[in-house]
Amino acid sequence: NSGGVVIDAIRCCKLALERDKGGILYSPSSYFMKHPPKQYTDDEAYRMTEEFIAGNRED
Repeated sequence: NSGGVVIDAIRCCKLALERDKGGILYSPSSYFMKHPPKQYTDDEAYRMTEEFIAGNRED
C-alpha cells in the first residue's frame, strides 16, 4: 500500500515541476507524509491536495 502513496506523491512533484513550482509542497506532503512541515486534518489535507492536482492551489 505504501508504494501507491509514494507514486501519488511523486506524481504531485511532477505536476509541480511542470508548473515551474519549487520548494515545499504543503498540500500533498500533509496528505501523503507522516510528518509533514504543516499538519492539517485528513479532510483538509485531502481537499487541499485535490485542489493542487486540479491546478487551483500552488502549494
